[in-house]
Amino acid sequence: MIEPLTITFTLTYVGTLGVAMAMFLGQIIAFTAMLVLAGTLVLLTHGARLIMRRRPGP
Repeated sequence: MIEPLTITFTLTYVGTLGVAMAMFLGQIIAFTAMLVLAGTLVLLTHGARLIMRRRPGP
């Protein structure tokens, strides 16, 4: 029969790894979202500069 202490240790270890994996995936998602947001803002400001630039007069 398996000892209760062994089961407790195993569940605690697996739970700790699960939380660590969730935190790691959360950081990857946040970093990716930040890069996408920064790239979108760069493209929008570049487009706004092209639209707002002065055109030569007649």
